[in-house]
Order: sequence, then C-alpha cells, then structure tokens
Amino acid sequence: MSPSRTLLSAAVCCFLVALVVPTAAISLQPDETTHGVSLESTSLYATVEDDELRLDLEKLNERATTTVDDVFAITISDESIDQLWVENNIDGLEFHKTGDPTSEISESSPLEPSAGQTVGIGIAIDTAVVQSETETFTVHVTYEDEDSDDDDDGVDDSEPTLESVSVEPTTVQPGETITVEATYHNPGTESVQTTADLTVDGTVVDSRTVEIGPGETRTVAFERQMQWPGSYDVGIDGGTTADVTVAKSDDGNETEDDPVPTVTEATVDATELAAGERATVEATVSNPTDERVQRTLEFAVNGIVVETRAIALEPGSERTVSFERQFDAAGTYDLAVSGVDAGTITVSDSDAESPLVWNRELSAATTVALAPPLAGSLLALGIVANRRWQFLPGR
Repeated sequence: MSPSRTLLSAAVCCFLVALVVPTAAISLQPDETTHGVSLESTSLYATVEDDELRLDLEKLNERATTTVDDVFAITISDESIDQLWVENNIDGLEFHKTGDPTSEISESSPLEPSAGQTVGIGIAIDTAVVQSETETFTVHVTYEDEDSDDDDDGVDDSEPTLESVSVEPTTVQPGETITVEATYHNPGTESVQTTADLTVDGTVVDSRTVEIGPGETRTVAFERQMQWPGSYDVGIDGGTTADVTVAKSDDGNETEDDPVPTVTEATVDATELAAGERATVEATVSNPTDERVQRTLEFAVNGIVVETRAIALEPGSERTVSFERQFDAAGTYDLAVSGVDAGTITVSDSDAESPLVWNRELSAATTVALAPPLAGSLLALGIVANRRWQFLPGR
C-alpha cells in the first residue's frame, strides 16, 4: 500500500445526562461525497425512525455484563476502504465483530473489510462499570491511496490448517475453568486471517480471529468456565476433541439423586414470522439446592451463541429469563438456551423493505444519543465527521 491514504475520522463525545429518553440515535444527512459505508439495523436494540438509527438498551440487565451480537451491521461498497476500527475509552462498553465477542475492534485489531462485505457489530456492556462522566471514542475508517500499485496476480490462496487441539482438564467441578488451545499453521507465502470457533456440544460459544504470517504457526487459547453439571463434547471448528465432565457437587461426593441447578424448559412464543419481526424466547431455570448459585445463560441461534445473560438463583428458587431477537432474513432458525432446545422459527419474506441506515453518503455533521440501562441516566453522543486528504508531491 502507498504511504498516502485517506483517513475518515468520526470523533464521538459521550455525556451522561439524567432523566432523558434512554435511546441511541444516529441522524444522517445527504452529502455529495460517497464513502462506501452503510449501516443496517439487525437487532431489536436498533430501530429506524425518521432516518435515525436508535439504540435502546433498557432491556439489558442493570449492574450486569451483557454481550449482544448483531446489534447493527456495516456494509462496505468502496474497494478503496482499507481498515475500520473503534478507539474506545469508555470503561464498561466495547464493540466487537459478530461471532468474536472476545476481540474488541481497536486500532491494534482493526476490521479489514472488502467491498461488498457486510460485517455484524455487537456490543459488550457492563452497567456496573459505566460511569456518569464525559467520555470520548473515535471511529476510524482508512482508505487506500488511489495510486496504490497492489498486484493481485500470484496471490497464494493457501488456507491455514488446524494442526493440534488440547483440552485441560477434562474433569472439573461446577464453576471451574478449562483451557482449550488450538494450533494453526499457514503453509502459504502470504499472511492470512483465520477464525477459530470453540464449540460445546456443537454450539459455537466463543470465537477468535488471528493473523498468521507466511510459514508461521500460531496457537489460539480459550478459557471456558463450565457451570452446568454434565458431560460435554468440547472441540474446535465443530470437531470433537475431548469429553469434559462437570461434577454435580463442589466436593465431588455426589450421587445420582443429587439435585443440581438446571434449565428446565425453553420455549419460543412464535413458530412463524415475517422478515423483520421479533420473537421472544423464555427459559426457566431452577435451583433445587440449598445454596445460592450464579449461572450464565447462553442464547443460541442456529448453533451460535448470540447473547448471554448472567443471573443469580437463591436456594430452592426458580426464575424465568427472556431473550428477544429480530429476524430480518428469510429462513429456518433453530433456537436453544444453554443447550436446551427452545424450538424452531420459520421466517418468510416480508413485503416491506428492510430499513437501512447510512445507505447514503456520510454527513459532515452527525448527532447521536445513547443510553445504557442505568436507572435515570443517559449516555448522549455527538459525532463530528471529517475527511482529510494527503497528497503525494507532484500529484
């Protein structure tokens, strides 16, 4: 790439203001300069109204950490776009690529999209950490120089290979952690990116994207807390590599009749939807023991965890937890909560067009308002975007 490139920078100032409407709104105005970037609402937390994208996080738990995939999507239509990242200084709020919640989008780990690609963006928010003070984050999009002499001829398309996987330990007590390591080798002559998927009983529960240099080997490590008693097939990229057993009791002195916390039932309120409609999944969790326990529920769609929810259960109690999700694309979706089948939804095409945001040029002045699920508070954001050009001598 030529040293000269275009930098599109959106500086976002965040404020916490008391007693105002808890939504996020992005308002865009037409501009004569095309930047090749568009946004689309892909979740119930993002809606479109009067040409504004609004984020409503009131449904998330207070004083808890919640991870949500597919909050919105970014579509790239300009071949000259090189990288996209978020410079985020807000404690308790992170943006990540859908399917990879452990990898924050940052300058050291930017997205490198290609023209025609749509990238889902998720959030992780800890409402016990987010503070009522002014913060700032910056969204950056960089463009390759128009005179870049990149040559695609002779590109090595060799895919990295998974060489080995290890899982330790394979027998744990409830709440203990296992470590899964996957080693990849890149036999090609170019650096490549690969995504490692950690699966438990076939469900993708974590993902990591890494870059591997030509001829190099790299190990990806996952740590997974095993909370629910039982036997599980743990693997990488869908392949079973180890059977992990989680004991029923912390002391190991268990019997077949020992009661254990469990998801007793999971249901969905609809089996057929039109594209753009929402469904609610309810999971009933029971704690028949005489101790207070904490568990994390994982909501999966088509075998991929898209949302998690941490809960506490008092001794002898039962609790119902709800997940809501909007389905924009036609198809069949299998739903589950922490391995318990919740049913299948069939989504048909809708006559109404799916709402698009930023399906136009980026404005020179953009406004945003964002509220985390904190009682009586709002996180308001103001965005000012500008485009700076650098020219090589003699151009």
